[in-house]
Amino acid sequence: MQYYALVGDLKQSRQSSDRKALQELLLGTMNSLNIRYTEHMAALLMVNSGDAFQGLFFLDAPILEICDRIRYALSSQNGIRMGIGFGSIETAIERKQSILADGPAFWNARYALAQVQDHDYYNTRTLALRMGENCHEQLETLVNQVLVLQDQVASKWKNTQLELARHYLSSHGYERVSQTQVAKEMKLSTQQVNTTVQAMGWFAFLDTRKETERVLQTVLGGVDS
Repeated sequence: MQYYALVGDLKQSRQSSDRKALQELLLGTMNSLNIRYTEHMAALLMVNSGDAFQGLFFLDAPILEICDRIRYALSSQNGIRMGIGFGSIETAIERKQSILADGPAFWNARYALAQVQDHDYYNTRTLALRMGENCHEQLETLVNQVLVLQDQVASKWKNTQLELARHYLSSHGYERVSQTQVAKEMKLSTQQVNTTVQAMGWFAFLDTRKETERVLQTVLGGVDS
């Protein structure tokens, strides 16, 4: 059976002025996602080594949405790196202890994380995908280039733009909702939200993200288990 493994860490977390608050935020984010996406999880998201985390997901999981919820929940911090790996698991899977699981899915995830670290595109890259040798290589290359480009776009978001991304993703994920609704939720004017959304290219970003995820689910979900 094939899975998505997710591994990640916080950049420069040891330099945080309040590491306890940072760890509590990370733990709270993991716990919230474990509740929201529990039916998509083979092993729950967990924190290890203080600022690192991992989880194991079934192929129907909205994996990019989950990564974005993690990223923007923690966007007030120094940054985050994540690697997604596709593949099998060769050990027993303990649902509450994903750290005990191992196999190609996690090997590929760690490889992807190393790619984010080694090829960071001027410190803007946050996410990479690895499917393994001789496995949908063209799709992997295309998805990674889309992710790089979107990271470049998102790296330029500041202040209200980041607040909008954080609020939107935490409240709605990739679901399309009206700007009027977002304005009401954020206690901003519709004009403010409209201006922010246009400056960010928000809905183009969101639609591209959602379509990339749909393609992954369609192609990889059809792989023989």
